[in-house]
Amino acid sequence: MIIQAQKLTPKAFVDFGQVLMGPGSGPERYNFVASFENHRKTAKPNLSFMRVAPTTQPVEVQILERHVYSNQAFIPMNDTCHLVAVCPRGFEGNPVVENMMAFVATPSQAVNYNAGTWHAPRTVIKGAGEFVMFRWDDGSDLDTEFLTLDTPVKICINPDVYNQR
Repeated sequence: MIIQAQKLTPKAFVDFGQVLMGPGSGPERYNFVASFENHRKTAKPNLSFMRVAPTTQPVEVQILERHVYSNQAFIPMNDTCHLVAVCPRGFEGNPVVENMMAFVATPSQAVNYNAGTWHAPRTVIKGAGEFVMFRWDDGSDLDTEFLTLDTPVKICINPDVYNQR
């Protein structure tokens, strides 16, 4: 399967989580812009730093992950564009891979996945990426569920999508 990545917008991403971004028109503050979900009493807030090398294109998604008990937020810290690939949930919560969607996030866009959202691992498409990641963890296997796809999904990215700011 081959899909085309599109520009990330809050409206296009609403079923999977929130896009955190401002209009960029001056000093502003927006409160409660993301959903923080913790469905385990033993989990603690986990604020992590990540450095991710850029990938080659087309991007091949071979693994999906989800965090059933927590949201997961990624906040870029440098001038990098990153890929956000998500799948809707089908019967019994399994990913509907044939309906995978892919978005290109600009350096000024953070994403917050809702708890249970199937998504590709953090993928950087332009420049090395540095991110702050937030999730509720307790150190168990329940923090992250991984699923290896039988057939990888190829994502094509038009450079015009990530060259627009």
